Amino acid sequence: MDTNEMIDRYVNEVGEHLPRKTRADIEMELRSLLLDTLEEQSGGEPTPKIAAEVLREFGHPEEIAAQYHADEFLIGPKVFPTYKVVVTITLVVIGVLHLVGLGFVVWQSAGETLIDGLLSTIFSFFRTAVINAGIVTLVFAVIERVAGDSLDLPEKQQKTWDPFALPPVKDPDRINRGELVVEIFFLAAFAAWLNFFPDWFGAENFGEEGIFALFTPEFIALVPWFTASLLLDLVLKTAVLIQGRWNRIARWLEVGKDLFGLYVAYRIFGLDEISIVPFFTWGAKAILGIVLIIGALEIIGQLYRLLLGRPFTPKTFIKSRFV
Repeated sequence: MDTNEMIDRYVNEVGEHLPRKTRADIEMELRSLLLDTLEEQSGGEPTPKIAAEVLREFGHPEEIAAQYHADEFLIGPKVFPTYKVVVTITLVVIGVLHLVGLGFVVWQSAGETLIDGLLSTIFSFFRTAVINAGIVTLVFAVIERVAGDSLDLPEKQQKTWDPFALPPVKDPDRINRGELVVEIFFLAAFAAWLNFFPDWFGAENFGEEGIFALFTPEFIALVPWFTASLLLDLVLKTAVLIQGRWNRIARWLEVGKDLFGLYVAYRIFGLDEISIVPFFTWGAKAILGIVLIIGALEIIGQLYRLLLGRPFTPKTFIKSRFV
């Protein structure tokens, strides 16, 4: 690794822990500062060894990134990215469920009953969204107050980290632990809701069966297959989180998991009726069609990368075929 690559890796690592809107400016400022410091300490002849010493003096990338955040905050920079993802997913899930309920209201109602149902659903969405967003914010604020200090890097790690071990700027096997934890949590929560608590959402509108009242018995019979697909994804992501990054074996397992998920999606797509509401069946089949196409392309890209050792793009594919 030469001096310039080491600087690029360090700046990129700092940028991974910064907000997108300020990342570019801070990276430019930090790179300029590092190059000036390196030039001064090396006497105009920088070497990787000298660059590593300069980076150690600057500090661990996460420590540097934290210095660019405000000192006072409700939710600190260590947990804010995860908090933002959790709030977004929570609001999306609530929105989708209320859209389903809205479609059911439109299908069953008319006249004044329709207007009352629409207003009730809209009010229910905003009330539920505010309450759940508030709960998530409160939970993360408590985490920040209780465990905020423990989320900082240990002093020993700040002193002994190795600049030569910085990941490449473009590292497809690198993981974002915060995002992966959120994905695992929602996979587990969704699988649990799907199989044990379907009446938690929609019981008020759809009866004791909850949201499942909208679906046909043929679709419900495929729920165990769908659950198996979720559990495979859950187990694989947990294993990757434990080992700290993707490797070749995990990537092959990912291909197998995606193939199984594609098979389950195809079986659902092949049903004559997915929902007792025709509109929902049409919408679900349209979405599943898109999922099948995108999923097939992703699997082709994964196999291309695993077999040929480089990312799949139309340019590289055409070049490998005709050049």
